[in-house]
Amino acid sequence: MEYIGISYVFGLATMFFGMMAIFFWRRGELLYRLVALLTGTISIECVKDFIIVNMGLYADSRVWDTMTAIDMIAVPMYAFVLTELVRPGSLTVKSMIVQELPFVILPILYITLGISWIFYIEVGYAAVYGTGVLVWTAVNIPRYNRHLKELYSYTENVNLNWLKVILYTFYAILGVWIFDCIVIHLDMECFYLLCNLVMWMVISYFLYRHESVIEELSDWKPESIVQTADYNTIAVKINQLFTIDKIYLKPNLKLSDIATAVGSNRTYVSNFFNREGSGNFYEYVNNHRISHACHLLSDSNLPIQEVAQESGFSSPSVFSRVFSKYKGCSPTEFRRCSTH
Repeated sequence: MEYIGISYVFGLATMFFGMMAIFFWRRGELLYRLVALLTGTISIECVKDFIIVNMGLYADSRVWDTMTAIDMIAVPMYAFVLTELVRPGSLTVKSMIVQELPFVILPILYITLGISWIFYIEVGYAAVYGTGVLVWTAVNIPRYNRHLKELYSYTENVNLNWLKVILYTFYAILGVWIFDCIVIHLDMECFYLLCNLVMWMVISYFLYRHESVIEELSDWKPESIVQTADYNTIAVKINQLFTIDKIYLKPNLKLSDIATAVGSNRTYVSNFFNREGSGNFYEYVNNHRISHACHLLSDSNLPIQEVAQESGFSSPSVFSRVFSKYKGCSPTEFRRCSTH
């Protein structure tokens, strides 16, 4: 009965990760190709582990340690996905090879020499490496989100705050996996696989929705200095866009859209928003949207959902969150107070 249960879990995991590999590979971009490489590797490892278990070799600690040592080749692949999310475009083939090499060399040494402490060195190295990736990613997520607000007027599908949950889940899975390496039991292996499945169901959902930012980041240099004459010309054009054309009502407005509209580049346009003292492009646009929404709430009987849409917000929930942040009360409370 135990074999039937573990066989079912292995089969489920193999199919799920195999399908994810095919699905993400077809999306084409580097991020999704990295995810496809990782999920495809996990799927192959599930097949390998299933064969070992069904041959009854799992009880042999040497065999168990060997297949675990081989499985660790996937550890840096998690880091590659996180790096491409937090620092898109920064990965190089050389850096990936350097990170992957220890997880290739150590299993080969263990299999060749059969020295047990080599296996434990690899497990320890994986734990240290994973902790380093955790810290690095946790530090870079808020930096990256601040960077995005220089380029986007919205945070849906580009904001990486959701990655914190996935990051800590990765770390929890790493802990379960290390425990699985030490405790040789089919129930523990089954628990690890189920945890992996649940985690990847969550991450696949967010990765599917995640919007590529490579194009927006490609030539953006906020530190550049803009000459006064250029700045004045850009300022006049941008003010016209916001006061007359009300470009802020476009839900998916990006800095590059403004740059195109005024016939300039993103660096010059970004300089305008920074000089205005509103903090960044995201805050500048939302200040206008909230101001527009306040007029609608005070002077019309439009439902909150329509007010959100008419003010350039992508959804009522986003509108309510941003409105509360800027005004200190909900849209409903603001309307109630403004009509008395």
